[in-house]
Amino acid sequence: MNEWGPHVSNSAWSSVATYSDKLTAEATLGLLTGKGVPAYIKSDEHVPGLGSNFSVFVPPDRVRQARWILEPSTVSEKELTELATGEQVPRSET
Repeated sequence: MNEWGPHVSNSAWSSVATYSDKLTAEATLGLLTGKGVPAYIKSDEHVPGLGSNFSVFVPPDRVRQARWILEPSTVSEKELTELATGEQVPRSET
């Protein structure tokens, strides 16, 4: 058993997003786990810095929730930047 309940083999998890860069995948991972959705990244990065395919996976019973969280209207560029860097981004003045 893991921290999310009964063990589910990672091979049964489903991809909910794929990116060409690691930073965006890590930001997505942070967003999902921050909302309580277990997730991990699988990539073709055999040598650090040389990957070009980063997929974010979640358990099959959390796919619908993850996709809802990742809908374009729910994540702003500011939120992704803050998740990726851990730093607060100043609000732009209008």
